[in-house]
Amino acid sequence: MGIFSRRPSAGVAAEGLRLDQAWADPELDAAYAAVRGGDLSTGAELLKASSQSTDLRSFRAMGLGKAAIGHSEQLELRLEALPGDPDLLLWLGQTLVFEAWEVRTGAWAEQVSEQRFATFHDILRTAAEVLDYGIAAAPDDAAPWEVLQWVAIGLQASMDDKNDIFRSAMERHPAGYQAHSGRVHALAPKWSGLDIAQIVRFGDQTVANAQPGSALCAVAGMVANEVWVDVLSDSELTRAQRGARYTREITNRKDALLAARDKWLIPGRESEPADISAHGTMAFALKTVGAKAAAMEQAALTQGRIESVPWAYTNAPDALTAFAAAVTKQMA
Repeated sequence: MGIFSRRPSAGVAAEGLRLDQAWADPELDAAYAAVRGGDLSTGAELLKASSQSTDLRSFRAMGLGKAAIGHSEQLELRLEALPGDPDLLLWLGQTLVFEAWEVRTGAWAEQVSEQRFATFHDILRTAAEVLDYGIAAAPDDAAPWEVLQWVAIGLQASMDDKNDIFRSAMERHPAGYQAHSGRVHALAPKWSGLDIAQIVRFGDQTVANAQPGSALCAVAGMVANEVWVDVLSDSELTRAQRGARYTREITNRKDALLAARDKWLIPGRESEPADISAHGTMAFALKTVGAKAAAMEQAALTQGRIESVPWAYTNAPDALTAFAAAVTKQMA
């Protein structure tokens, strides 16, 4: 099983893992490498060829956006030559969102300087303008609406605005994995200030409505991970109170989480662009509820491709180290 050897003494080398490239898509891998090297043409061609599948288009836009961090000005120059191109508008909008969040960092708000916040908001406003043009250029495309959720989160838009954005994405692609992922974060207490019950209810409804075999069942894992963060960061609780809340809101969700996993991973299901990302999300969630064997199975299915969220939620030095340590300890 390579880096996922079940021998406890084997260990896992973080250097053998990939961060924030959670996809099983050789074409995207090639385009990602090309874009990182400054060749944007390969990425533009791939995105244009992906328009028939919203989920594939969304994941490729996300991957290309990460690859193009630092290259947004080159994308702007391409748009000057091809104004109104929906693929370039989506790509640039996604890239600007990633660049903005890199400026902000994942630190708590009180740890981010006013200057960083100002730059963060400026870039997000530009991203919103670009995505609005993308929506006008391709009114039936759900992808720009999916990305726009992260603009709304960063700009602390009203919940009414966030609801409208999610509703617009759903009208165009009801089963959109990226739309549901963004919605989980829009509802998360750390960004919204909402009661934890609202995000839990959204997760339960999503799994109940998901088709058997759909990666949307992994939304249960996304929600569980946000609940985990909320419980562990609740500084108003005593140790005993936190332990009680952990049992009530996390450990007691183990059966529901395993049921969601079983609904997703049915025999003969077709693979989806979201699978690798979903496996990592569920591995972390199953780990938190103490389902060690199931967590290890999900970890192996990631193919060593790990995302910062949720693996950076731990106290490990970085997301890759967190994942490697968890696998080495058999997801203890």
